[in-house]
Amino acid sequence: LELKMASDDDLLLKDPAIVKIAQSKSKTPAQILIRWALQRNTFPLTKTLKTDRMKENRDVFDFELDSSEMECIDKLNKNRRYNDPGDFCELGMGTFCPIYE
Repeated sequence: LELKMASDDDLLLKDPAIVKIAQSKSKTPAQILIRWALQRNTFPLTKTLKTDRMKENRDVFDFELDSSEMECIDKLNKNRRYNDPGDFCELGMGTFCPIYE
């Protein structure tokens, strides 16, 4: 499986399908993606320092995505990587850690 780095055009928060689902449920695109991850029994790792965003990220237990919405989001996979672990390690640990060696 080959993963290419994502571009700004690949951001799921701006994807029309995600935005449409979010509008239909009066939620944000981020909340839709967090809920999707939870319903797949995966743990979404969110990143924010803003208190209001932290509260928003937790406000995902008062709704569910139906099977057609889940399937719609599932089909958005483009095999893109949204972060480079090597760069992350360099910033966080002071050393480059390639994951493909």
